[in-house]
Amino acid sequence: MPPAAPHGILPPGMSTPSPISPERRALLLKSVTWASVLVAVSLVTLKLWGWSRTGSVSLLSSLADSLLDVFASALTFWAVRFSLSPADREHRFGHGKSEGLAALLQAVIISGSALYVAWEAVGRLLNPQPIQQPEVGLLVMGIATAVTIALVSYQHHVSRVTGSVAISADAMHYKADVVVNLGVGATILLVGWTGWRSMDPLVGLAVAGYILRGAMGIGGHALDILLDREIPETDRAAIREIALSHPEVRGFHDMRTRHGGANFIVQFHLELDAQMPLLRSHQILDEVEAQVRACYPGCEIIIHPDPQGLIEPRDEFE
Repeated sequence: MPPAAPHGILPPGMSTPSPISPERRALLLKSVTWASVLVAVSLVTLKLWGWSRTGSVSLLSSLADSLLDVFASALTFWAVRFSLSPADREHRFGHGKSEGLAALLQAVIISGSALYVAWEAVGRLLNPQPIQQPEVGLLVMGIATAVTIALVSYQHHVSRVTGSVAISADAMHYKADVVVNLGVGATILLVGWTGWRSMDPLVGLAVAGYILRGAMGIGGHALDILLDREIPETDRAAIREIALSHPEVRGFHDMRTRHGGANFIVQFHLELDAQMPLLRSHQILDEVEAQVRACYPGCEIIIHPDPQGLIEPRDEFE
């Protein structure tokens, strides 16, 4: 019995996707990208109104983040639809890496948001100003937090089921927004009570640092995908074990792996009996491929058969 597939090179907390039909996967991805865009636009409108009433720099930082969320969500919207395009003559492995590109661009956008917030916060530290109508700010942040939590819950569900890297990055972004919204709401409440004006820009700086840290994580993961970094050793070991569990496989070498978006792309050599008929060797490769794909749905697999005992150059990284 082949081992269950362990976690892949996905963000923390995101497991290898469950097997679902391509139609179901496409439906989930399209629905969650629509939800992300609609939420981003709604929150920009709400926070713009709140900032105009309060003048809070911490609320402005949240507004700036939500404004860039619109662009980031629109980018994810495009990337997911492009990644769903079937393989064609020029893209034989499909278009899954567009999700990695979207995640990288999201990291750049999020970093820009953080730097803008930090700039505004420093300016407000040098020239502190009171928060007007704090009750309006609390109402805005309360609504924003509730809506964002609902979106993040749906995004986590979809990313867990589909394995989408772009949706996972978008969820990480909005999860940071929840923390930002809670921090801004608490700041508005405390500044309204205590009159300590410097607290507002200080929280803005803390928010900027938190956003920038999240952006670095998203960007690093996206680069792993785009630069064809090997999948984790746990997954490599699991695939090796599956292949060697076949009773007619005599050896395994030259394994190379990379991430193709939501799926793995794996290739390796299997050593078989040198006297085995070609038809039987082909059947064994099909059987091993089916066993690997049962644990890693959607995995692209390339297997090269070698006669046992053949002397040939081996991969120096094995």
